[in-house]
Amino acid sequence: MALPLAKLRLYLSLIPLLRSRPGITFREIGDHLGISAQAAKREIPEALMLCGVPPYMPHDYIACFTEEDRVILRFAEHFKRPARLTMSEAATLLLALRSIPPARGAPMAQAVAGLIRKLERSLGTRDVKKLARRIGARRASGTFGSRVKLIEQAMNDQREIELEYYTQRRRALTERRVRPYALIDHLGQVYVVGRDSLRSKELSFRVDRIRSVTLTDKTFEKPRSFNAQRYRRSDFYRPSPNDDTVRVKFAEAAARYVRELGPATEIKEKAGGAIERHVRTDSHRWVVDWSLQHGDNAEVTGPPKARREVKAVLDEWLGFYEKHKK
Repeated sequence: MALPLAKLRLYLSLIPLLRSRPGITFREIGDHLGISAQAAKREIPEALMLCGVPPYMPHDYIACFTEEDRVILRFAEHFKRPARLTMSEAATLLLALRSIPPARGAPMAQAVAGLIRKLERSLGTRDVKKLARRIGARRASGTFGSRVKLIEQAMNDQREIELEYYTQRRRALTERRVRPYALIDHLGQVYVVGRDSLRSKELSFRVDRIRSVTLTDKTFEKPRSFNAQRYRRSDFYRPSPNDDTVRVKFAEAAARYVRELGPATEIKEKAGGAIERHVRTDSHRWVVDWSLQHGDNAEVTGPPKARREVKAVLDEWLGFYEKHKK
């Protein structure tokens, strides 16, 4: 069974609960997840056995036992002692956490802040500042953190903001005026959701792709119909009726990974373990770049315009190598 990635994350988040309550019933687990006891009994043991990292096997980490309608977890022996980081590892982790903090109020914000404090206490702020100067690291207060703070202020005051935003799908920097409605933490990325004046519709923008934020004096009222929960889901992208459908065929070697990324409605099974994924998008180039990451395990099969885009990209690459080869 290939579980969707979002569902797998949800099941793995149950590990502390299962560990703290040996013998918890599948009915109790199902109530917690909002599924039936039969579904929990069928899926969870298999999900919890997908924790192996080569060269280890899954049972080297977590062993899951079921006795009638109850679940018992057993951790490997090395889980009984905390991980010991070297000074270099701890400093690297601390600087990474400080460079891209999550938005306040995001699900992981409190845990990240607590981890930062523990690392600072163990390392000492003087040594961390010295190391940060050596590698040119800066606190996020002047970059990501300041943008989040300004967006939060705009949301509280219901004031429009002007953005310089890099759109990866079009590979272009654009200026936009946005009415910010909410900040969303989605799978580790922070997005601001609001009405975009450039396209006259509700859109989401990744905060790490915002070059600058300017607070304006123009105010707005957030629509009562706005519901942030629509964006807290695995299929974050919301295609418009004008978007095109690009078909990409993946060989068996890439099929299992691709299955985890998209909803089952977008995937069609093919012979020999291959699959074809139908992607709704407003940018053929984005799908082409994504499919080329899989090398010869992926082929854009349609429409013709998307296939011509593949040829144009490959011709561009070949031209570059011809120009720079020795």
